[in-house]
Amino acid sequence: AIMINVPSSYRAGIELSAKMLITKKWSWEPSITLSRNKIKTFTEYIDDWDTYEQIAVKHTNMDLSFSPSLIANSSLSWNVFKGLNVNLISKFVGKQYIDNTQSSDRQLDPYFVNNLLVKYTLNPCFVKEISFSVMVNNLLNEKYESNAWVYRYSYENSLQKLDGYFPQAEINFMAGISVKL
Repeated sequence: AIMINVPSSYRAGIELSAKMLITKKWSWEPSITLSRNKIKTFTEYIDDWDTYEQIAVKHTNMDLSFSPSLIANSSLSWNVFKGLNVNLISKFVGKQYIDNTQSSDRQLDPYFVNNLLVKYTLNPCFVKEISFSVMVNNLLNEKYESNAWVYRYSYENSLQKLDGYFPQAEINFMAGISVKL
């Protein structure tokens, strides 16, 4: 297969983030990225299994693969009492294509995932800090893929594809201890 770098592309956008202290115990950190990620022009090469040659297809003004135009994050934090913090971390990723042809049959669907982090911190006299944390990842058990691959070819005068998607873990847990000396 002929693999090439895209000769002419651009990424343009805006990222906004904020931190708001709602009360003494509550804070919110939202962020959003809006972007336009385009390939001005490129040639796709598709293997032809009947002739052992390649079909060249020119594309113009296509979305870059794995470049969603919308990403949004949120971190809602609650300081329950001194040392105990609960944080709801949310992330939305818009649709993205798995190749540079901007084809709807080769795209990752948008997804929205929430994680919950509970952290308790102590300040004993023998070290600066000890933190205990528990994180619940994919709190709402969202079924989604965050990556994929695709191979296009022609066989018996018909365009075909082989593709694979990488499903992400369902709800899972992680615990940790951190010591600052």
